[in-house]
Amino acid sequence: MPATADIDSGTSVQPLLSSARIGVVDSGLAQNTQLPYQFIDYRTSSLAENTDAMPPILKEFVCGLTTPRILPGNSTSANRYLPTVLLYDDTGLDYFDRITYLPEYYLTACEIEILRTHIEAIVAEIPNSTDVIELGCGSLRKTELLLDALNRERTGVTYYAIDVMPQPLHESMAKLASRFSNISFCALCGTYDEVLPRLRKSARPKTVLWLGSSIGNLHSPEVVEFLTKISQNVMTANDAILIGMDKQKPTDVIMHAYHDSLGITAKFELNILPHINQLVADYVAQQSGSNSNDAANDLFDMKNFRYVGVYDEKIGRHDSFLEACEDVVVRWPCSIAARVKDICGSDEEVIIKRGERLYVESAYKYSDSAAEVLAQAAGLTFSAKWIASHDYYMLNMFRKPQAAMTHVPQPLPVSFNKWSVSTERSSRLSNNSLTIKASEQFPTIPSIDEWQNIWKVWDLLTLQIITHDKLLMRPIDLRHPFIFYLGHIPAFADIHMAAAETAPLSEPAIFAQWFERGIDPNMEDTSICHTHSEVPDKWPPVEEITVYRDNVRRRIAAWIDSYSVLKGKVPADAARHVWMAFEHEAMHIETLLYIVLQMDPGDIRSPINCTFEPNRFAQPARCWIRYAGCPAVVLGLSSDNEAALGTATLPPGHVFGWDNESPSTNIAVKPFKIQTQPITNGEYFTFLKAVQSGNTELKGSIYDLVPRSWIVLEHDQHSTSAENTTLLATDYGVRTVVGTPSIFSTEAALWPVIVSQVQAVAYANWKGKRLPTESEWTHAARTYHLAYTLSITASESTYSSTVPVDMYLDELLSAQNTTASVHTCQPYDLFVPSDANVGFAHWHPVPVPALQPNSITDANGLPDATFIGNTWEWTSTQFYPFDGFQPSAMYPGYSADFFDPPETCDSNSAHYVIKGGTFATHPRIALRQTFRNWYQRGYPYMLASFRLCEDTV
Repeated sequence: MPATADIDSGTSVQPLLSSARIGVVDSGLAQNTQLPYQFIDYRTSSLAENTDAMPPILKEFVCGLTTPRILPGNSTSANRYLPTVLLYDDTGLDYFDRITYLPEYYLTACEIEILRTHIEAIVAEIPNSTDVIELGCGSLRKTELLLDALNRERTGVTYYAIDVMPQPLHESMAKLASRFSNISFCALCGTYDEVLPRLRKSARPKTVLWLGSSIGNLHSPEVVEFLTKISQNVMTANDAILIGMDKQKPTDVIMHAYHDSLGITAKFELNILPHINQLVADYVAQQSGSNSNDAANDLFDMKNFRYVGVYDEKIGRHDSFLEACEDVVVRWPCSIAARVKDICGSDEEVIIKRGERLYVESAYKYSDSAAEVLAQAAGLTFSAKWIASHDYYMLNMFRKPQAAMTHVPQPLPVSFNKWSVSTERSSRLSNNSLTIKASEQFPTIPSIDEWQNIWKVWDLLTLQIITHDKLLMRPIDLRHPFIFYLGHIPAFADIHMAAAETAPLSEPAIFAQWFERGIDPNMEDTSICHTHSEVPDKWPPVEEITVYRDNVRRRIAAWIDSYSVLKGKVPADAARHVWMAFEHEAMHIETLLYIVLQMDPGDIRSPINCTFEPNRFAQPARCWIRYAGCPAVVLGLSSDNEAALGTATLPPGHVFGWDNESPSTNIAVKPFKIQTQPITNGEYFTFLKAVQSGNTELKGSIYDLVPRSWIVLEHDQHSTSAENTTLLATDYGVRTVVGTPSIFSTEAALWPVIVSQVQAVAYANWKGKRLPTESEWTHAARTYHLAYTLSITASESTYSSTVPVDMYLDELLSAQNTTASVHTCQPYDLFVPSDANVGFAHWHPVPVPALQPNSITDANGLPDATFIGNTWEWTSTQFYPFDGFQPSAMYPGYSADFFDPPETCDSNSAHYVIKGGTFATHPRIALRQTFRNWYQRGYPYMLASFRLCEDTV
C-alpha cells in the first residue's frame, strides 16, 4: 500500500497505511478476518483511559438540556437543544438512508445527478497519488460514483472514510474494497472532533469530500472554524475540498423535503431520544454496575414529543425541533447526578413544559454567492462549481491558496449571504450615528498577521510565479525589470521605518538609493518622467536582495511588536510611516501582477489549480439604476491632516489616507443613471466587430482597440505572430496567472473587460453614452450599498426602477431618524457585500451577474449591482488635487508628480481617476472609499474596466 499522510493512532505517529495494525478494532468481523482495508477506531470510549469520566457527547447533552441558546439570525427566543450528532446511531443511519430514497428529498438525487453528469470534470481536479478523505461517509452510495471513476482513471489513490458508527462503516468499506482494486482503503471511526486532530499534513495531494449538504447542519461560525481547522491541520497549498451545498428555493419544496408523506423524517428526528436513553443507560451501568435499578429508567419517552420543522425564508434555514406534547420531567440517575452537577451547577430534575421546543438541527440553504463568501471567510479559494439541472443543488470545489489577503467579515455572514453582515450593521443605524465595533473595522496599523499575509503574496509573485531566471525580464517598456521591484519594496519600507524610528537605514544602505522609486514615464514622450532612483550598472544578486528584504521585515515585525506593547500609544507621524510602507507594498503587488500578465503565458508558473467554467450564459441584459443627484457629494478624508497630527499621539481608530485624499471636498452631482455592472469581454468584442465592419464612426487600427489584457488564441495555442492590424482574431484568451480562458467558450466572456481609458471612451461613444465622473461613481456605489442593505429588511417599502436609488434610500432612512450623508461620508464603505472579489479571493476576475432587465433580488426589487472587486473602473475625472491640497512631507511626489494641466485632458498621457478595486487589491484599500487611484488614460495594462453613465432629467 502507498505511503500517505501521517496519522496519530493514539500512541505514536505512524504512516496512515503502514503494514502494522493501528488502532482499536471492536468489530467481530475485524477481529476474525484479514480485512481488505484498514480500520482505526478513535472513539473516545475506545481510547479513554479514565472510564469514570463522562463521555464528551453526554456532557454536551447535559449542557444543551440545561442551557438555552439563541439561533443565529432573526430569532430572539432561546431554545434548549440536543446534540445533532446523536441522530446518527445505527437506527438513525438506517432512517436517514431511507430518507435519501424518498421522492420529496431532492438533495441526494441532485447530488447523484451532478456526480454522474460531471464526473469527468470532477476527476480532472484530482491528480494521481491523492489522499481522498470523506467526512461523514454514510452508506457511500454517492461516493461509489467518484471512486469508480478514480479506480479507472487514477493510480495511487487512498480513500479514507470518516464516520461515527463502526458496523455500517465496516459494511461499506468491505463492499468498496472488494470492488475497487486500484484504490487503498482506510476506515476512521469517530466524530470529527475525535478523528480530525489525528490527521497530519503530508506531501501527497489531498481532496476532502464533504457531501450531502452536511455543511448546512452548522451555523456559519461553526463552518468557518471547522474548515479553518481542516485547512490548517490537514491541507497544504492547492489541496481541494469538495462541498455539497443545498440552494435556496421555493419554501414548499423545502418543507416537503423535511416533512415527507411517510413520516420517515419525523421518525429519524425522534430517534435521538432512545439513542440518548441508551447512552445514558450504558454510562449509568458503567458507573453503578449492571445490577443497579438506577440504570433501568429512561430519561425520555418518545411518545411525549412530536417533530416540528420551521423554515426561515430570509435566512434560508430549516430548523428541526422536538416539541413536548405534555409537561415532561427529566430526572438524572443517582449514580451520575454528581457529575451532572459538576457540568451545569445543579442535579435537580429538568422540566420541559408542554409546547416547549428542543432544538435538534438546522439545514441551511445557500444563495448563489454563498460559496464565494464561505471561501473568503474560511481562507480558501473558490475553484469550481457544478449545479444540478433544476438549480436546486451545487457541488463546490475550494482549494487552499498559497497566499491571500482576504478580509474575514465580522460578524460572520448568516447562511453566508453576501449582504447579511451589512444587514446586521444597518440594524444599528439610528440617531444620526453608526456604531461600528472594533472587530468590524481595520485597525489603524496593520497587524503582524496582515503583514505576513502580504509578504506571502509578494514572495509568491516574485519568487514562484516569476521564476528566478525571469527576474531580469522587462515585459512592459514603461516599467523596470522585475528585479527592481524585488528590491523596491524593502527599500521603500526601510526608508520609512528609519524615519519612524529616527534610526539609520538597513545595510546595504546603497539599496535605498537604487531602489527607492520606480518609473512612470509620459506615454507620448518617454523622455519626460518624474524623479526616480538611479539605475545601477548591474543589479545586485537576488540572494543579496532577499537577505536585505528579510532584515527589513524583521525590523517591521519588531516595531509592530512594540506598537502592541504600547497599545497603540505612538507618535502619529511614526505610525503613518509604517502604514505607508504597508499600503505601498499592497499597491505594488498589483503593479507587479499586471506586468507579469504581459509575459508569455508559458513563462508564468501558476500559483493554484484553476478551472474555468464553460460559457453557459448569454451576455447580461443591461440594467440601469437612476440617481437624483446630490448638492454635496463628499470626496476624501475629513480627519486626516498629516501636518496637524505631526508627532502627537496617534488618536484611537484614526484612518490614514494618502495626500490626494485630503482635505475632503464637496462636489455637486446632477441627476444621472448608471449601469449596474461593468462592460464584459463579450460585449467589448461585439464593439470590435462593429468597428471592423465599419458600423461606427471610429477611424484607425483595430489593433489600437484590442485590449492588451487579451492574447490571440489559435487552436487553443497562444499566437506569437504579429497581430493583424485590420482583422480580429477568431478567438482571444484573457491573460491571467492561472491560464488564458477564451472570451467565447469560457466564463471569461462575462468577466469585466480590462482596457485603457481611451478604449473605454471609444466604446462609450459607440453606445452614445459616457463614463461616470469620480463623484458620480462614488455617490452611486456608496448609496447603492446602503440602500440595498436596508431594503432587505424593509418589508414596508418596495423599490421601483422609476425611483432614483438615493431617493429610495432617503425613504428607507426616514424611519431610522438618520440621513444618508452621515454614513456615506465615512472613510470605509461598511456595506460592501461579503463576496467582493478582492484580496486574491481569486487570481482572476469573476463573471458579472447575468441578470435580465427586470430581474430582482431579495432586496424588494433593487437590482443586483457590483461596484467593488474584479477590476478598477475608469472615470471621466482627470486626476486633480482637492482644494487646500498639501503634498505629503513624507512622500512629496506621491500625487503631485502626476497632476496634469486641464488643457492636457485629451492626451493619452493625461492621468485619470480610477475607483473601486481589483481581485488583487488589498481589502483595506478596496473598502476605503476615499482612496483615489490614477493612471495615464492611454495606459493599456492596468487592471481597469468601466461602466456606462448618462445624464437624466
